[in-house]
Amino acid sequence: TVKTIDKTAGKLTISHGPLATLGMPPMTMAFRAAEPGLLDRVKVGDKIRFAAEKVGSELTVTSLEPAQ
Repeated sequence: TVKTIDKTAGKLTISHGPLATLGMPPMTMAFRAAEPGLLDRVKVGDKIRFAAEKVGSELTVTSLEPAQ
């Protein structure tokens, strides 16, 4: 679930389940958007499915879509 969107910083805060690919338990945290257009595709409260990876030292959302 999208909790906040900060277009100026290029980040969104997501409450997510476990992320096995990153070895992360469920939590709420901020991610950098790989491209600014990703932030225009969601609004606060949207339930999404997303892919994230570590880019440099930051966790980055590389794709997202509405959850079904």
